[in-house]
Amino acid sequence: MKIELKLGAVTAKELAEYMGAELMALSENAPMQQIELLTNEISEITKNTLFIIDADNSLAEMMAAAKKGAYCVLCTKAPTALEKIPDTAVIVCDNIRAAMERFANQYVKRGKHRTIALTGAKGKTRTGEFVYSVLEEMYKVHKATDKKDTEKNDALMLLDIPADADFFLVELKIRDKRDVARLAKLVDCDLGIITTVYSPITETANIDVLAGLKEGGEIALSADDEALSLVCRMDAATKTVSVKNADAQLYAENIRAYKDRTVFDICGKDVRIENLEIHFTGIENVYSALFAALVGLRFGVPAEKIRTGLKNYHSSELGVEIYTVGGITFIADSSSATAESVKSGIDTLCDIAKIHKHSRKIALVGDIRDFGQDTRELHERMGAYIVEKKIDKLFTFGVAAEQIGVGARRAGMPAGDVSGNLELFSPLKSAEAVAGILKEGDVLLIRMGRQNAAAEIVQYLRARFEK
Repeated sequence: MKIELKLGAVTAKELAEYMGAELMALSENAPMQQIELLTNEISEITKNTLFIIDADNSLAEMMAAAKKGAYCVLCTKAPTALEKIPDTAVIVCDNIRAAMERFANQYVKRGKHRTIALTGAKGKTRTGEFVYSVLEEMYKVHKATDKKDTEKNDALMLLDIPADADFFLVELKIRDKRDVARLAKLVDCDLGIITTVYSPITETANIDVLAGLKEGGEIALSADDEALSLVCRMDAATKTVSVKNADAQLYAENIRAYKDRTVFDICGKDVRIENLEIHFTGIENVYSALFAALVGLRFGVPAEKIRTGLKNYHSSELGVEIYTVGGITFIADSSSATAESVKSGIDTLCDIAKIHKHSRKIALVGDIRDFGQDTRELHERMGAYIVEKKIDKLFTFGVAAEQIGVGARRAGMPAGDVSGNLELFSPLKSAEAVAGILKEGDVLLIRMGRQNAAAEIVQYLRARFEK
């Protein structure tokens, strides 16, 4: 575990105050040392580090951390011989996880972001994806990473919020009866969304999101869920969405379901957005879109950008990210690149481009890793397939992938529409080449099995085209 404090350094004294813990130090200077990094690995310590001792409170471990240069250590039991670490501050807390949560809760208040927390028995993940897509039309939105290994990572979730984030979007999942209330208090939400109330654990667990509302915070819920009438009597500003009740703040009407999409109108006081389109079927997805529109309107997203944000969200397979930045739709997939998975990526590129009329189809593809076959022939066939699917521009990354370009040119793609990068340690060369031709309306597939290179390219392009 290594955590860089993104909102600025804190002193050991401030850390202890945030954590509600005892500070011990022999040196007058130690409590005022600036901490910029938190870790529980000796090898990751630098001089500006708080070292977290997870379990045994070993004096030997504290001494090793101090020798490595740690300015401060966090533990649950005071050292038996403080004089052996005279220049290092010691913070003694009741419980490491709880202390870290108290610190994270206070520290992130330095940021400018607003927090939107989602909960509910079903529909919260899709709702969050729609909300993200709508807000991203105007703002920088940070989504909480889904940590699988229980409560110990909840504080890290907060400390991962970038300094320039406008919104923090977090899904509150129920692990036990107290979990939503605990998480809601931890994140201090400006707006809480409850998709549905019922859960197998307790019928009212989801309304515990109210426990974390900031003063003046708001709650959004479905007017069509009778159980949620409980929330309406709570002391919180409440907004509702509906597909049945025209008295809700936002409601959907004229709902038309097609094989691969749903079209509907959103109405409300002084609001009417006609012929909104989402690429999902089922009434539950209309509710999710209504919540996203409600959030967008609440935070000043114009109606046309709400329309674009909802239309631009596409579902994706595990490990595939699909999002729109600067009017460009990105499809990023860095999973293992087999011939079938690369073909699937090309097909997805074509399917999404059909939705956005007059879009150019651009592909950046890496080596195909199907060993045991004729590598050259395999890659050349992929180039021919790319031409068959009428891809407009092709970029390749890697030595073997160069043969994809060869196959594309042999199949008729103009040489000027094919560009290769053989330098595996220079992914930015590919990023810069792609950036040089991208324009609003394009759909770009980044299909590479090299995760680090793909991440570097995506990071560069997002930074280049984000508003």
